[in-house]
Amino acid sequence: MSTILALLLVGLMAASVGAAPAAVERTEGALVFGASVPKSAFAPGEAVEIRLTVRNAGSTAQVVTFMSAQRFEFVVRRARGDEVWRWSHDKAFAQAIETAQLRPGETMTFRETWDQRDLQGRRVDAGSYEVVAIFLGQVGGRASVALPPIGITITPR
Repeated sequence: MSTILALLLVGLMAASVGAAPAAVERTEGALVFGASVPKSAFAPGEAVEIRLTVRNAGSTAQVVTFMSAQRFEFVVRRARGDEVWRWSHDKAFAQAIETAQLRPGETMTFRETWDQRDLQGRRVDAGSYEVVAIFLGQVGGRASVALPPIGITITPR
């Protein structure tokens, strides 16, 4: 009986690998930047939702300046560094300086989905990838903020 229980536990543990959200965080002054994906392992062709948040953890409002209508960027690259996909690849953005205000405790959230296709529209191979989220706003003269990469795996069939 204990052998069966042990096998069931190993099976459950193996099934849950990659099921927990994968996330990174970085603090710059009063702003806390976070990026996440819902899990670290995906089946081939499964949509990968990428999320970027910017929260004002300070006690005063923060003014964010954007140099264009683009507020963020998401990049997926192979673990060895070759870029596979860039969210803005086929988009155009108005070139206008815009500002936004983040009150204390307020959060900006950006979400996009990567369909596991490369810049040419081809399905990517199974393997290890990195997701990088970049906030393009400027606060107090500081340039955009790139968060550390999040490692994900596209599992073989």
